[in-house]
Amino acid sequence: MDLHLANKVAVVSGAGRGIGKGIALILASEGARVVVNYVKDQAAADQVVLTIRDAGGDAMAVQADVGICEDAERLIKAAIDHFGRIDILVNNAGIVSRKPILEISLEEWDRVVRTNFYGCFHCSRHAGRHMVSRGTGGKIISISSIHGRVAKANLGPYCSTKAAIDMFSKQLAVELAPHGITVNVVAAGTITTDINIPLYKSSRPEDRQLKEAVLKRIPMGRIGEPEEVGRAVAFLSSDAASYITGAVLYVDGGYVAEGTPRISGGGGVP
Repeated sequence: MDLHLANKVAVVSGAGRGIGKGIALILASEGARVVVNYVKDQAAADQVVLTIRDAGGDAMAVQADVGICEDAERLIKAAIDHFGRIDILVNNAGIVSRKPILEISLEEWDRVVRTNFYGCFHCSRHAGRHMVSRGTGGKIISISSIHGRVAKANLGPYCSTKAAIDMFSKQLAVELAPHGITVNVVAAGTITTDINIPLYKSSRPEDRQLKEAVLKRIPMGRIGEPEEVGRAVAFLSSDAASYITGAVLYVDGGYVAEGTPRISGGGGVP
C-alpha cells in the first residue's frame, strides 16, 4: 500500500509502546519521518527509532509530558526544529485508571484528564497553529476508544476523556477546515498491547474466562493489533482521505456495531 506519505513529518505522542508504537512503525513504513514522543521510557522510544532507521526510515525521540502545556509546546518545537515542519499530528498518549467514580481521588481523576484530554488539546493547538501559519494544510488524528461511546464500569475518567476527544476533534475539524487541515479520530477497540498481552496469553482459568468474554463481545472474534490502528491512521493521514474531516473511525472488529454479546465465541451466529 502506497499512501504517498514519503517525507511527510509526523509527530506521534506516546509512541514508545503499544498502539503508539504500532502507529509510528506504520507511518514510517509509508515513508513518513516520525517524531517518537515518550514520557519516561527512553529505552523503549529509542528502540522504536532504531527499528525505523534500520528499515531505512528517519525518526527521532523526544521526551515530553504532553499533559503539560509547556512540554507539548517543546515537543512541537523540537519536531519543527529538526524536520522543518509538521504535516501529521497523532494524539495517542493516554493512561487508564480503574476505580469507581465515587471512590477515585480528585488527584487521580485529574491525572487521567490531564494526560488523555489535555494532552490532545495542547498538542492540537500548538501543531494546529503551526499548520495554519504554514498555509499548506495538515492532518490531525486523535486516538479515542470504543469507550468514548460505550461506558465501562470503573473506567470513568478514561471513558469521559475519550468521549471528550471525539467532540473536541469535531469542533476542531469545523474550525480548521478553511485552512485545509483535516481533524479525525480513530476509536480503537480491544487491542493487543504490552498491558494486556500477559492476560491474553495467561493459562489461568479466570484469565481465560475473561478473554473468552471479551471475544464474545467482538463480532470478528479476535483481538486487534496495534498495526491495524496504525493503518487506519495512515489512511487518514493521506490524500486518500482528503474529504474526510470530523469523523470517528471505529477500528474495533465490529464491537460498537453489535449491541448484544454473542453466546458463541467466534464470528458465527449464536
